[in-house]
Amino acid sequence: MDILHKGYWLGKSTSYVKKDTLREMEDYFQLADFGHDVSVLSETGIYFCFFFYEANFDSLFITTTKLCRNLGKKLVVIHKDCLSPEIKDLDVVFATLDLSSNSTYSTIRKLSRDVEYSFHQHKEVLSTHGLNDNSVQQELSQELLEVLRYIDGNLSGKIREEDIADYCHYSVTYFSKLFHKSIGVCFRDYVTLKRIALAKKLLAENKREKISFVAFQCGYNDVSYFSRIFKKKTGYSPAIYRQMH
Repeated sequence: MDILHKGYWLGKSTSYVKKDTLREMEDYFQLADFGHDVSVLSETGIYFCFFFYEANFDSLFITTTKLCRNLGKKLVVIHKDCLSPEIKDLDVVFATLDLSSNSTYSTIRKLSRDVEYSFHQHKEVLSTHGLNDNSVQQELSQELLEVLRYIDGNLSGKIREEDIADYCHYSVTYFSKLFHKSIGVCFRDYVTLKRIALAKKLLAENKREKISFVAFQCGYNDVSYFSRIFKKKTGYSPAIYRQMH
């Protein structure tokens, strides 16, 4: 019996995948579409994620590869067009899946088995013998984990890098470099990614909530500014995004 793996999805939405192919993937992977929210990679227990790549996702892809490299995660790159050798040969790319191929099902099934062997069975063997594998996953320091939890719990309020650096007894310059090196994106960009991810969730779940109130819950007091940032990160205005979801 094949195992159903969690499949975290970044990049272009799963809605752009043919329904038949998506059903084939869902036979082996429990897909969760996180769009631009690369912060999901900071969660423990995630060893790989899917990335649906197209040329206009270059910036997000670069951020994702940095995060994967720093956190010891791997990528399965989904694509329709020809994928450059530079991307295929990246150290963080575990596998690729060409959606234009006529044999996607056999590739997906093989991928599921490779994931089971490379990540889950391997982890169990290491755990049984009390070993660590730093090449597969590096641990974030307890201090940075606390910072990430603090950000998650305070997205509606003011989050200042200076205050957190001071709490950690670091200079802002040192903390900024440490955060970027460990997480893969700068502090400000990470907070923005988390706030936009929360906004997407609230817009989809609370259809009658005023957009101004959604903005306020996500730490934005200026609705116009929130709308500009949201459209920049998602490609849609808050109102259009809500209609689509």
